[in-house]
Amino acid sequence: MKNPSRKIIDENDKLRIEHEWESTYLINKLDGDILWEDDFYGEPTCALIDQDNIWAIVAGIHLVLWKPNFQKTFYSEQFKWIHSIRLKNNQIVEILTDPWNEISAIWELDIIKEELIKISDFKKYLGKEYIETIDW
Repeated sequence: MKNPSRKIIDENDKLRIEHEWESTYLINKLDGDILWEDDFYGEPTCALIDQDNIWAIVAGIHLVLWKPNFQKTFYSEQFKWIHSIRLKNNQIVEILTDPWNEISAIWELDIIKEELIKISDFKKYLGKEYIETIDW
C-alpha cells in the first residue's frame, strides 16, 4: 500500500519508486516490501524502472542502479545533480546532468556492464533562464 506522504517518481505493475523528502524507496507492490532505500540530498529528481523489473535507476545528486541483490552508486564532482534520464535501448540509459551548470553533460550508463561514460558536454542552456522542458 502506498504511503500517502510519499511522492511516486516511477512505477509499473510490480515496482514503485517513491520518496518522502530526501528518503527514497523501491517498493515491491505485490507484497509492500522495501527492496532498496537511499537518501538523496536535495531529493531525487527522476527514476526509471525496467519494463521486465530487472533493474531500476533513481537519480538526483547521485545515481543508483538497482538490480535484485545488487546496487551500485555513481557519483563524482563531474557527475552529479542529474536532471533527467531516458532509455536509449534495452541496455543503455542516457543521463543529463544539470543543464544550467558549467559541467553539464550527457552520459550513458550501460546497465549490463554497469559502466558510466560521458558522451558530450551540454552547454545549450548555460546562462539561460530556467524552463521546465529541456530539449536534449
